[in-house]
Amino acid sequence: MDCESVVRGICRHIFSVYSRQRLICEERMFQQRRRQQNFGVYLLAYHLLQNEYIPPVTLAAILFQMAVFLGFVPPIGPWKTREMCLLPSRIIAHHEWIRLLASVVMHVDDMHLYYNMVSLLWKGRRLERRLGSWRFLLILLVFAVASSGGIVALSVLATDVFHLHYLALMHQCAIGFSGVLFALKVLHTTYFPYEDSLLLGWMPIPSRYACWAELLLIQFLTPEASFIGHLSGILVGLLYTKGPLKYFVDLLESIMPLSFGLPGEVGSSQHYGYRRTSSSTRGATGSRNWGSGTTGFFSGGDRASYGWRTDQGRYEAYTGGLSEEEQMRRATEESLRYRSRTTPNAPPYPDNDDLYRYR
Repeated sequence: MDCESVVRGICRHIFSVYSRQRLICEERMFQQRRRQQNFGVYLLAYHLLQNEYIPPVTLAAILFQMAVFLGFVPPIGPWKTREMCLLPSRIIAHHEWIRLLASVVMHVDDMHLYYNMVSLLWKGRRLERRLGSWRFLLILLVFAVASSGGIVALSVLATDVFHLHYLALMHQCAIGFSGVLFALKVLHTTYFPYEDSLLLGWMPIPSRYACWAELLLIQFLTPEASFIGHLSGILVGLLYTKGPLKYFVDLLESIMPLSFGLPGEVGSSQHYGYRRTSSSTRGATGSRNWGSGTTGFFSGGDRASYGWRTDQGRYEAYTGGLSEEEQMRRATEESLRYRSRTTPNAPPYPDNDDLYRYR
């Protein structure tokens, strides 16, 4: 036995001991943090209660991930992060396919859960209303599997093809809903192309570049974030809008039964799911403001153009610059006003006899 092999054996033993000790310390710190901090969960619950309407699939996805984080789903509880995280080497070598889905609905801490779920709340309210609840559910499931599979594929590509072994992508554990959120971000910018995004809340950028700018910004601010996971989500979104993934979802939607009671056709404006019962003025006009909040580093809304909307003039010529909700509200008001003018049986104002009767 030569000296070099002895040194390698000693170094390997030291590294294994160090890895085990580090794993134990991380698990202890993780458990202590979970016991001491749940502020993000309370803040998320407050946001849910403050919203006038949350579509059913969006609400169910948020509540399920909250339940997973709080330990109400034992098979994928927070204490099983190491066993369920997305680890490409384990998936390929040991065929642990459960990691592809379980890792998507698990989160590191309460604030990780909070930011992801607020982003899902904002995107889901608009996309589910436009696509319908049943199709939106299929999209979430397909995006979850596809984004996880994309992480594994990109890790193998970087390691075996480009020989980027120093990145150790095959041995990085990843959890969280961020990949699906980036894919939904691509869908949102596709279905709502006339809305600019604000970088850091004040810098307007074209919607088509919003996901790429957010990818670079998040990686710059939080280097420990999974760049491969976020990139995989963007690629999955592009595969849906530009590639074959949309046809796969169409196929699933056509062959799977539609008798689960999920509401919503494409473009449906029916109100299902969670709605606060309130008689205030805010409750009467709350449905007009869908998607007007801010999430993460970007915010969308009906803002003035900054020179990137090439078809904005032609678009506003047909819509008057109004959103779909405002167009529907105005059409309803015009219909009621026309009916009141053509129906003489119900006078718009009480006469003198009615006034004396109510005194």
